[in-house]
Amino acid sequence: MNNLLEKIKQSIAADFNEVTTTHKERKQNPISLLNKYVRESEGEVEKAAKLIERQRMLKNELNKEMKLAQTLADKRKEQGRLAIAAGADELAEIALHYQAQAEQQVERLQRSYETALQQLSDLEMKFEEMKLKVKDMHIKRLELMGRENVLSMKEKMNKILDESEFGNAAENFENIETTMKQQETNMDDKYEITVFDAKIQQLAKEINNEETLKAANENVIQ
Repeated sequence: MNNLLEKIKQSIAADFNEVTTTHKERKQNPISLLNKYVRESEGEVEKAAKLIERQRMLKNELNKEMKLAQTLADKRKEQGRLAIAAGADELAEIALHYQAQAEQQVERLQRSYETALQQLSDLEMKFEEMKLKVKDMHIKRLELMGRENVLSMKEKMNKILDESEFGNAAENFENIETTMKQQETNMDDKYEITVFDAKIQQLAKEINNEETLKAANENVIQ
């Protein structure tokens, strides 16, 4: 019973993780997903390049073996001629047998070589198609990145130019400007009052000096 409950818990947890992972992938940025696809495709192209190189090596190896087999067949054929010319019928028969074996090997290698050659041609054609597809994905990624930049900029611009938000910003600027003007007016008023007080004080000082001087003159006359 406990094992059954444990299996059920594991199954539910696995399903939950799968749903969570899928949800996260769907929420991923489209450019990030495209970058992932491009990297995976580039990896496949690299694998294909290695397979093609192996196929080239195989083709070259088959061609090498075919030439060696042909050389051996030619050698057995010449040995057969010499044996016939010398009247060595038994040796001639053996040489003919070896020649037949070598020629069969040449034919087999020839077929394998031609097959490998055709396979290589097909792989190279597919490889070029893969590279074009990946190049197309690169171009598509650049195009989508450009569109994403435009959308991002438009979103930011629209946020600034939105009537309500722009109105609030303008109102805030007006309030700040009004406050600054009020502060400037108060400062000007204080300055004018200070200047006025200074002038009155100076005037009072001058009058006081004149009265003091007048009184002094009158005392001298008396």
